[in-house]
Amino acid sequence: MLDQFTPLLYLKLRSDSISGLHLPSGRPFDEPPVLALQTLKGKREAIAVGHAAAKLRGQAHIEVANGFEHPRSLLADFAVAEKTLQLLFRQLPPKSLLKLAPRVILHPLEHLQGGLTPVEIRGLYELCRGAGARHVQLWVGRELTTEELRSRQFPTDGGSLLTP
Repeated sequence: MLDQFTPLLYLKLRSDSISGLHLPSGRPFDEPPVLALQTLKGKREAIAVGHAAAKLRGQAHIEVANGFEHPRSLLADFAVAEKTLQLLFRQLPPKSLLKLAPRVILHPLEHLQGGLTPVEIRGLYELCRGAGARHVQLWVGRELTTEELRSRQFPTDGGSLLTP
């Protein structure tokens, strides 16, 4: 019953972009998958994500990291990637008093040669769960339409749902 009120995020993941759609608002988004980390008095703290983080590049005591940038895999640094998604999940929904954990359909778009290994599938699933997703589905195939997302009807001929 709660699922009808829970927001759905369709995340299309590349090493240089996290884009997609927030439902039910229908609001599209496209952010660089970067996290700004500030180190003060030996303590490292995440302070911005996406475009806001990219603007901080080059400032003193600020490191801008991309947890999805690696030549062989889409998941390079689990902790950075998890914090990136966590902050992104918080900033995407419209302002509301009630903040429900989103359902996520994660659609990796890179490093798919030969298919995803069970370790990669589990890593991407755990990444979203750790970032605060209530429910995670991993989709590999063509991009999904808004109607397919709203109805949660995944095409059988254009891709497949993967589970850990």
